[in-house]
Amino acid sequence: MTPSQEAEQHLPRPFPTARPAGCPFDPPAPFAQAREEGPMTPLLYPGGHIGWLVTGLQAARAVLGDTRFSSLPEGKRDPVKEIGNQLSTDALPTGMFVNMDPPQHTRYRRLLSKHFTVRRVRELRPRIQEMTDRLLDEMESTGGPVDLVTAFAKPLPTLVTSELLGLPEADRAEFGRHVDVLFSLSTSQEEMHQSLMGLGAMLNALIAAARKEQGPDVLGRLTAETDLTDEELLGITIVLLIAGLETTTNMLALGTYTLLRHPDQLADLRADWSLIDDAVEELLRYLSVVQVGPLRVAAEDFAFEGLSIRKGEVVAVSLPAANRDPLGFDDPDTFDIRRGVTRHVAFGSGPHQCMGHHLARLELAVGYESLLRRFPRLELAVPPEEIGTREMMVTYGVLGLPVRW
Repeated sequence: MTPSQEAEQHLPRPFPTARPAGCPFDPPAPFAQAREEGPMTPLLYPGGHIGWLVTGLQAARAVLGDTRFSSLPEGKRDPVKEIGNQLSTDALPTGMFVNMDPPQHTRYRRLLSKHFTVRRVRELRPRIQEMTDRLLDEMESTGGPVDLVTAFAKPLPTLVTSELLGLPEADRAEFGRHVDVLFSLSTSQEEMHQSLMGLGAMLNALIAAARKEQGPDVLGRLTAETDLTDEELLGITIVLLIAGLETTTNMLALGTYTLLRHPDQLADLRADWSLIDDAVEELLRYLSVVQVGPLRVAAEDFAFEGLSIRKGEVVAVSLPAANRDPLGFDDPDTFDIRRGVTRHVAFGSGPHQCMGHHLARLELAVGYESLLRRFPRLELAVPPEEIGTREMMVTYGVLGLPVRW
């Protein structure tokens, strides 16, 4: 029997979202079960479409690096939401380069990449440290306990991303509300459409202001240095704002929760702060907060990894499952800040790898170290079983994290 026949003989399973009871840091158990059958197995999408689920590390890298798996929105299906509750691709503005293939994607990526180089990001470190310290000052002044999500994990990426794009402080709360709607797996198509329209109106005003007075932020530079249209800038700005806020917010809070629940690892970090970058990499691998997608659509019929892929089949890559693949990592379900590996796919892989990964890594390193240095006795203010999690969101994390010191 060929590998393709072996995969196709298994009944397709629906995409899982429920975490194992008492294991808030582990991916849903069906991912590991699927991976035991093969790194790429049939997946039942809402509405009856039979596509694929990728759970192996090597297969994930291969799919994300192969342009025969298209990123275009046509034909994409959400693996969790019912057909009637998925956002129509007609509502998406041009410029949302995450939904493009080369050469269009390559053009936008080239225009933006110089704003997120290692050198440019390193120049931001003093300003990010200043923002971090100010938030921690405000947090300390309360005397505690506080919800770390609202006091620190959400404000820091919001401040950094808003400053990069020139988003006024008065608009940041509204922006956050729209992002929550767009990333929810339980909102309706109409709710998502309304939030997208509200977000668009807010950002169109931001673009108009940038054209009038071209500042030093990324949006100001794009208006001055490129011939991008307002609609293209709208799509780009939506991508950068959402990418800069959602994942880093949840990594800051969930990562802190992870360290507090692994006191031996936290003690190792406190004893040797040179481990902070390794700790960030391990947290990225171990948590992999993007729990739904990336999604791709087969652009043609072809053979792939021993399987027969048909044009139009949707492929969902599970980053959490790939980052727990025992063929890619020794003892992958163990959290170990001394692991010293960076070959995870928490930021994706291939031409669509997250362009802001250097910035995210810097925010996490500064955020974790500053928080833990400032509060050497930081601890949960409630029992662990009272910590709610974001299972029905595209990006996993905690709903709140009460802490004291």
